[in-house]
Parts: sequence; structure tokens; C-alpha cells
Amino acid sequence: MIEAALSVLGSIASIGAAIWAFVEAKRSRKAAQKAEQVRSEMIDRRKLVEVSQLLAETRRVMQSVSRAGPACTERKLKGVDCSEIARDVEQYSRLLGEQEMHFFADFQNHARQLRAALMGDIKALADATTFEDKKAAGMRLYEKIDNFSPVVKELLDEKREHSATTGTQR
Repeated sequence: MIEAALSVLGSIASIGAAIWAFVEAKRSRKAAQKAEQVRSEMIDRRKLVEVSQLLAETRRVMQSVSRAGPACTERKLKGVDCSEIARDVEQYSRLLGEQEMHFFADFQNHARQLRAALMGDIKALADATTFEDKKAAGMRLYEKIDNFSPVVKELLDEKREHSATTGTQR
């Protein structure tokens, strides 16, 4: 009789432990899903910040290039170090390459094409000695970066929308 009672109590304890394990497994799964969601949101936010910085850098380098670009006059260009502007564009091109992973295939193509197109004009601006050569190289650089600016803005808007939709699905 005692053995039967102990067997029943053991069975009840086993069933209770199984229920407890099931409940804990559910909690653990929910915690893992939440951790994955938080991780994903953090990655999205980091990418958003990096693309925001890329847009800010695009605007900054456009302002730098504009000193030898559209509004440039011969008088204003005197004293401007065009090799410094060329270095700014070169650094921008490098940053663009580093950030390329945030671009979807279409945007990656735009970024790669821009980087390739900038190389010759960077050298031309750095080597330019006459006003006409400096102005021409500055204009080409300005136009190329200006044409790329909406691509970066569109990517940023897309990342913001994605971040907003994933952030509200909690």
C-alpha cells in the first residue's frame, strides 16, 4: 500500500515537474524571441544612424566642393586649397565604400558607380592649376555628388520607415 501511494505521489510529482518544465520552456522561448527582436531593432537603429551620418557627410562634402563648383568665381577661388577639397571627396568616397553594406542592390550600384566616377575628378581637381580646370573639376564633382544625394535621402527615409514599423510592432 505504501509503495502504491509513493508510486502515485512520484507520478504526480513527475507530472508537476513536466508542467513546470513546459511553463519555463514557454517563458524561455518568449524571452529568446524578445531578445532577438531587441537585437534586430538595435541593428536597424545602428544602420539608421550610419545612413543618417552618410547623408550629413554627403551634404558636408557638397558644401566643401561648392567652393570650386557652381557658385565659384575666379576671385573667390583664390586662396582655396583645391587639393584639400579633393581630399574631402576622397574621404567621402572611402566612407561611401564602407557604408555600402547598408545599400540594397540598386543603391549599391549607384554607390559603386559614384565612387568610380569620382576618382578621375578627384585627381583632376587636386592637379588643377588654372581657374578653368579647377572650376570644371569642381563642377563635375559637385554634380555627381548632388545627383547621388537623393539616393542617400531615399535610403534614409526607407530605413526610418522600416525602423518606425518594426518599433511599433511590439
